[in-house]
Amino acid sequence: MPLQLQADVDKYYITGYPETVKITIEGPSALVTATKNTQNFNLYLNLKDLSVGQHRVQIKESGLNSELTYSIKPKYVTVNIQHRETKKFDVDVDYNKDSLATGYETGKVEVSPDTVTVTGAATEIEKIAKVIVKPILPKGIKSTFDQEVLVQALDKNGKTVNVTLDPQTVHVKIPISIQSKQVSINLKQKGTSSSTTSNLSVTSDVKTIRVYGTQDQIDAIDSSVDVPVDVSDVNSNTKKSINLADALGNKVAFTDPDTIDVSITTGSSSSSNGNSNTSSNTTDSSTNDDTSSSNDNSTDDNSEQ
Repeated sequence: MPLQLQADVDKYYITGYPETVKITIEGPSALVTATKNTQNFNLYLNLKDLSVGQHRVQIKESGLNSELTYSIKPKYVTVNIQHRETKKFDVDVDYNKDSLATGYETGKVEVSPDTVTVTGAATEIEKIAKVIVKPILPKGIKSTFDQEVLVQALDKNGKTVNVTLDPQTVHVKIPISIQSKQVSINLKQKGTSSSTTSNLSVTSDVKTIRVYGTQDQIDAIDSSVDVPVDVSDVNSNTKKSINLADALGNKVAFTDPDTIDVSITTGSSSSSNGNSNTSSNTTDSSTNDDTSSSNDNSTDDNSEQ
């Protein structure tokens, strides 16, 4: 059965009593059944003449038929009577920003309502350091958080204060987004090629990319970014796939596309053709000398005849 209070609850804040208690009724079967079905009696605590402080009070009943006997558990309860106080508090929001996906940021947090009414013993109200909600953001969240969250009244040590909050939950909306912009890319040779040809050319069909990151990261980037291309292992015409996240380091969170293909031209093919022509020319010259020598010998033979 519910336990009722006989007290000035507008003036006093009373704690320590259970909301319901158990009562066992004995007597004539028909009367017990009727009493159980109608429940036309009350269990109460009479606190009207008690002062502020703790009191051990007996639970009493009214309305039971005199032919019935009963027992109540518990028979006594200890209540704490304090002066009642009601006060409004702003609601603070505390959440873990490390839960955001890399490069994502939060906007202005919205709380509705942004104030709550706190009621309790004056001594408890005085303990309140802040009224707060602690939304739990999923790890790696990339979209706006929008949920009802439980309100808590905490003391200076972060412990819950025993008061009544109205409302008990508030609506919390945390906008979550990432900044981006389009930039051109500058391919920069990194390292020294072991090729004998120093005339290297690095090109890509991709001319622009979109970079993503925090507002500070995006503000720090100009209209173009340098993308280093390692040529130290290049000996001939080569194609490479460049991971832009690795190339740009912590300048951005990520890029679109995340990789680009580059072509590295060494000029080795042109050099090979030049050597081949020189060799051929040398061979032709040698052949002509042999022919000339052969003609001279023929002339000498005719002279002797």
